[in-house]
Amino acid sequence: MSRGIIFAVGLFALTLLALICIPRHLPVTSSASGHPAFRAHIENGHLTLSGAMASEEAKLAAVSRAQELAKGLKLRVTDNLDLLEDTNPAAWETAVPALLAEVALLHHHQATVSLTDRTLTVKGTVATGEAKSKLLHDVAASLGSAVQVQDQLTVASATPAALPPVQASTPAHASRAQVQAGLDDILRGEHIAFESNSALLTPKGRAVVDKLIPALKRSPEATIEIGGHTDAYGDPDYNLQLSRTRAESVRQYLVDHGVPNRLTAVGYGATRPLSQERTRAASKKNRRIEFRVKEER
Repeated sequence: MSRGIIFAVGLFALTLLALICIPRHLPVTSSASGHPAFRAHIENGHLTLSGAMASEEAKLAAVSRAQELAKGLKLRVTDNLDLLEDTNPAAWETAVPALLAEVALLHHHQATVSLTDRTLTVKGTVATGEAKSKLLHDVAASLGSAVQVQDQLTVASATPAALPPVQASTPAHASRAQVQAGLDDILRGEHIAFESNSALLTPKGRAVVDKLIPALKRSPEATIEIGGHTDAYGDPDYNLQLSRTRAESVRQYLVDHGVPNRLTAVGYGATRPLSQERTRAASKKNRRIEFRVKEER
């Protein structure tokens, strides 16, 4: 056999060996292909975000919102969200922060929401059948008709009786008294807190306001006055101004989170105390934000 043939056979063998072996040792680069998907899972005091989103702004907004809610609910947050490249954002991506606010209403020992393509799955436990119907209705409203909601919720205090379908006809407007009672019930035992001598809501304060958002969205026709109140300590003019700016801070927070109601912010300073006692407990009680449903004029 000639040297040329031997050389050619050897070169062919080396080339074949390279084609087989070398790719196995090269680093694998992740492709940017894929479809947007989102999952939020709460278990044992831990909120985990996973999936992939095509919009960096929407991803950052989702993570930021989760961290805000987690502070008020005392949850740990793990961000496992990926960012897709060269992929069009899903229509639901901008609605994820509002969706997370709804997830916060579920019992926190275990709850999951997942979005894939045009399907949202909600899994968790709610207190009553009415709370379940309201939550599913609000979730569907925030995502729009393009996304189908799959209900895997259970009711803590109910038998497995059939509940009214979520996609029913639009409910009749609640009366002014009913809306007021609903807001009062949410705020009972709660306190919308601010940083000291500031109109900046604390994480716990934002968590309380978040609970009001679904109720307000269910009654968009209601006109709401947001009243700010302070204790009697300090300069009356300063207290009046502080109460106004705090009420306005809450109003703007609601507007920023898509609340459609006609909202007005009013400051009352220390002119309407709930308690005349000169104690810390009384002062904390007097420092408050109140929601009043106004009559239409």
